[in-house]
Amino acid sequence: MKPLDAEDLAAIDRAGRRCAVCRTGRRWRELTVVRLDGGEPVVMCAACRARYGDAPPARPARERPDALPARAAEPIATTSERRVRESEDRVRKVLRELPKGEHTTGSIAKAARRNQAKTLRRLRTLAATGEIRQVGKRWSTEPPPSDLDEALDRLQARTSNIRIVRDRSLVG
Repeated sequence: MKPLDAEDLAAIDRAGRRCAVCRTGRRWRELTVVRLDGGEPVVMCAACRARYGDAPPARPARERPDALPARAAEPIATTSERRVRESEDRVRKVLRELPKGEHTTGSIAKAARRNQAKTLRRLRTLAATGEIRQVGKRWSTEPPPSDLDEALDRLQARTSNIRIVRDRSLVG
C-alpha cells in the first residue's frame, strides 16, 4: 500500500472519510483515490477497489445537471424541520402501537429509538396538548377516569376486605 499524498488526503476528507461507492467509513486510512481521465477523484474502499478495479460504477454525467433544476423547483424542507417532524411522529407512532395502559419513559424511549431526555420532553408536550397523561412516573394512553371511578378506586384501596362489584350495564 502506497502512502497517501496531501492531495489524496484532501479528497478523502472532502468525501467525509467514506467510500463513494458503498459509503462505508471503516478502515478509512486504507481508502484509495481513483481519478478517471482527469475527472473528479473518486474515493474507494479496498472492497470496492477489488470489485470494480480502476473503473468505479459510472454515474451518468448528462442526467446530473438536468436533475438539479427539477429538484430546485420542488419545495425542500430543511433537515432540522424534517428531523423534528420525524421525531414527533416516531413518539406518537410508538404510543399508538404500544398496548393501552401505562408505560415508563424508558420503555417508550426504547421503542421509539430515542434517548430518554428527548422522549421525556416530547411526552410532556403531548401531555400539555391532552393526547396522553402522566400517572406518577408513568405515562398513560388511556382516557382519564371519571370522578366516580376514582372515588371507587380510593374506597377499594382503603378497604381490603370489601369487594366492590360494579354494575356492567353502567359501563359504556
